[in-house]
Amino acid sequence: MRLALQKLLEQVGKSGKNINNDIKLLVAEGMSPKIQQALDLLRVIGNNAVHPGQINLDDNTEIAQKLFGILNFIAEELITKPKELEDLYADLIPADTQDHIKQRDGT
Repeated sequence: MRLALQKLLEQVGKSGKNINNDIKLLVAEGMSPKIQQALDLLRVIGNNAVHPGQINLDDNTEIAQKLFGILNFIAEELITKPKELEDLYADLIPADTQDHIKQRDGT
């Protein structure tokens, strides 16, 4: 799960090397507090799982399934939904209108 989270963070333009720092950067960029909670949940559980003597032998399939659900939630919010919106914007807003919007916003 921790490795999947690292790879997901790379997909959104972060290093994937230090999950905590990547989360900090996303927060500074205005990421939703709910996504932050989900990221920190996987980060903390993942960190505890990879350090010797901290593996929780009480983990079960229900917890694992919930963690996969959280990873899917994060991927949907950080990758899937923004991409869908970007595609709709490109398809439905004429190019000249997009240019006017960019001029308005100074981008």
